[in-house]
Amino acid sequence: MMTKAFTRTLQSRSGLIFFAILAIYNLLLGIYLKDFLMLSPMLLAFYLLSALPTLFFVIKIRSATMRAIVYIVLFFVLLLSTLSFVLCRRLLSIITMIVAAAEMMYLAIFDDSSGKDKPLTKIYVLTVFVLIVVTLFISYNFVSKPECPYLLNGGTTLWNTQTEELADEICAGCDTDAEKVQAIYSWMVANLEYDYDYHVVFQYFDVRKTLRTKQGVCFDFSHLFAAFCRSQNIPCYAVDGISYKDSTVQHTWNRVYYDGFWWNMDVTHDITGTAEGKDLYGFCKLGGAFAPDEDFFITKIY
Repeated sequence: MMTKAFTRTLQSRSGLIFFAILAIYNLLLGIYLKDFLMLSPMLLAFYLLSALPTLFFVIKIRSATMRAIVYIVLFFVLLLSTLSFVLCRRLLSIITMIVAAAEMMYLAIFDDSSGKDKPLTKIYVLTVFVLIVVTLFISYNFVSKPECPYLLNGGTTLWNTQTEELADEICAGCDTDAEKVQAIYSWMVANLEYDYDYHVVFQYFDVRKTLRTKQGVCFDFSHLFAAFCRSQNIPCYAVDGISYKDSTVQHTWNRVYYDGFWWNMDVTHDITGTAEGKDLYGFCKLGGAFAPDEDFFITKIY
């Protein structure tokens, strides 16, 4: 009897401790990301996918049916986070993956409760389940078929309030989109430098780091340019490609829309070209946003 009572007490306390850890983690993450969450519905949706499953651990779930529901929804959170990580290269997706996996492991290893659940427990679990399913559906739409991807904030291109304020400052006095694009381009060429010492294992765009250090590589510069343009409601894509001449050479540049046309532009080329006194690429008119490139085989436009 004493052993069983001790085991139940330990399980109950471990559940509360696990919930407290998850709650504190999500609170700190929300504080860290608050200026991004205000501007990015996509990032907010994935933050909710990290936070909402925590509610399952507020109560003790005993019945096999209710526990199966929790496992299923955690599996789909894990699956969608993996998809987002692959397609959008966001660190939050990795964190959500880890949290969902940890929650599934906790239920499987540390919480072996069994028995019947009270009606209120079932209602609670199903309510949380519905909230997560709705969030999953919204998040999936953001990842698989985003509306106006050339204006999207929260995918691979991400900006915050400070980015938007800086873009407003750069574009102050500009009357047309063409003038704004030129102002953004000129500011980046004048203020940023290529980081030749940057050796990355996992490439993702960190707008805070890029603006703080004023350094980066083509991936950083192209997504910063896209962030500036999109924050000004100017359609802009980032484009990944592989060189036709050397398949080991990969590059990222931009396609931006103004004056009724899409334009190819490579701010990284012009940042390094300005520093080395070489010819600049400038802006090249395109037949459309998805037109082929002369020098690179396009692998992704986003």
